[in-house]
Amino acid sequence: MKQRLTTLACAALLAAGAGNITTAQAAPPSNEEVRAAMQRATTFFSDNVSLNGGYVWVVSDDFSRRWGEVPARPSQIWLQGGTESVGDIMLDAWEATGDPLYLDVARKAADAIVYGQQPTGGWHYFIDFDPPGLMDWYRDVASRFIYGYEEYRYYYGNATYDDSVSQDAAGFLLRFYNLTLEAAYRAPLLEALDFLLASQYPNGAWPQRWPLHQDPDDDRPDYPDLYTLNDGAMRANINLLLDAWSTLGDPRYLEAARRGGDALIALQGPDGQAAWPEQAGFDLAPAAARTHEPPGYVVRESLGALATLERLYLVTGDARYLAPAPSAFDWFERINRESAEQRYPRPRYWEHGSNRPLYNVRIPGMDDMGHGLYKWSTDPSETDCDGAPCQGDGEPFVDVAPLRARYAEIQSLDTAPARQAALVARQAAEHEHERTQRLSGEDPAAIIAALDDRGAWITDDIQVTKPNADTRDPEFREVVTGYSTRVFVERLATLISTLEDDNGD
Repeated sequence: MKQRLTTLACAALLAAGAGNITTAQAAPPSNEEVRAAMQRATTFFSDNVSLNGGYVWVVSDDFSRRWGEVPARPSQIWLQGGTESVGDIMLDAWEATGDPLYLDVARKAADAIVYGQQPTGGWHYFIDFDPPGLMDWYRDVASRFIYGYEEYRYYYGNATYDDSVSQDAAGFLLRFYNLTLEAAYRAPLLEALDFLLASQYPNGAWPQRWPLHQDPDDDRPDYPDLYTLNDGAMRANINLLLDAWSTLGDPRYLEAARRGGDALIALQGPDGQAAWPEQAGFDLAPAAARTHEPPGYVVRESLGALATLERLYLVTGDARYLAPAPSAFDWFERINRESAEQRYPRPRYWEHGSNRPLYNVRIPGMDDMGHGLYKWSTDPSETDCDGAPCQGDGEPFVDVAPLRARYAEIQSLDTAPARQAALVARQAAEHEHERTQRLSGEDPAAIIAALDDRGAWITDDIQVTKPNADTRDPEFREVVTGYSTRVFVERLATLISTLEDDNGD
């Protein structure tokens, strides 16, 4: 089964109020009640909220407005936690029940994803069924945010690995094809995997987007051209290639995954800072990306790199992939120690060379395009929390002891059968963790009771983005009532889990 890779960095932006129902425990629903509710919810959502088989993140209750990460056109569907997320939960429902309804809805999602596949084999953040108006939308809507969302300021016509967009679309097609063996989806799947191979740099790394784009008036690389780990991009690529190799058996996928591991080894920082950045320049040093992303080493991508290298070791038995771990653990312990000593507020980045905490600070002023300004600072007093400098608590950033114990356990697996058994157990645990994380946390009986007469879940506290560059309003969220893809997926996952528990799975 496809190993879903996100913690989607976009999950929080799927906006959400998962709620509107009480948490009081009711009598557990029967399997028949759960199945009937799943069918009603799925029928309404697929018949009314979808567009040509695809989905955005949020649709208003009167169906007049739509959102992905930013406000969407009426002709758009979204990836990045939208269409492929619904497709995946439909496959989960089909596997749990055998009901052809869910396979049919998953197939429609696959068809929408195939429609939006670019000639290169990858995908953009969204799929638009009315391309002529797209440039106007970029100019008037997507690019009109004061802070952030810089990836929507321009459209270069290329596909992206950001937020696992292309990886999750390809991973869904891999799972759909593997479960159904429907021949129509084999060619698009292979084209998507060829995209990973073609876009890989000679050293094994990947850019954020491909084909590469170069501004003719600027001899510097755009940040999407850099070696990109941010939001788990390289990790998702390597995991997808390993999934494809284990499913389809093509040795090119294993070789490309191994080369990706080689790039991770090369991109690790030096002694004393043996961590990983969000992106690196062609000199292998940390590099800046968007204006709020300074060059520096980060915990999240470092943990992701270590987990990826561990999987490569379990697959290949090549001890090179474990070699970076001890020095990375040393860096985790260093930042834990220095934070406790200096009590600096929790940063996202640590400066290359000095290892000082590196903060991105908003400063007064706008550029000529109406976008807010930032500066990068290693001075904790310049951070801002409710109008005052943020305060550090000195708490550890990483719990290193279990990481070292896991490393020692993996290192001891010196036979292929032992590594294979550990890999199977690890993937099962990761899948179970991902499944648990996707549950809504709500009582199944209350979820069923929240369905309206149409079979819809209406959520009245969904946070969505709104452009603010024209008004220069610092608030770029609004709260709407409508249909949330995240809420739908999480509630369906909870109901599926109820069925699985009742069946003793």
